[in-house]
Amino acid sequence: WGLKAGIKMGTEEWDALANPDFKGTEGNNYGGALDSGHKEGMQTFGETEKGQQDEASYGVLGLLEIILADFANLEADTSAAEAAAQKAYERFMVECKESKATKEKKIELNSADQASAEAKLQEDTADLKATQDELLAADRVYEKLVP
Repeated sequence: WGLKAGIKMGTEEWDALANPDFKGTEGNNYGGALDSGHKEGMQTFGETEKGQQDEASYGVLGLLEIILADFANLEADTSAAEAAAQKAYERFMVECKESKATKEKKIELNSADQASAEAKLQEDTADLKATQDELLAADRVYEKLVP
């Protein structure tokens, strides 16, 4: 598909390029401005192109060998990364379990300390009330004895 003249988008010429079956209005081929593309019997490269299949480094098999090698490298890298990630995960889980056990023991000890402190507070409060009662009684006796 070659152009012999500049063609603007959205025109019939443009549609003719996008659709080879497009005939235009009233058989207009725009004065031969459009090239209809490759024609039968028209050889553009001389002999028929067969590619480089006989050369192992450039052929399909060579390409497949390169793809296989790349895939093997990718698989090895992925396996190594997964193993490292698994090891890091396991180490993290051990650290988390140790940290959790330490914190639970600390909570248990703090709860025990809190319970003993509350018991001592109640005991000291009771002692204070008893001591205040004794003081009041002693003050009353003193007032009676002093003229």
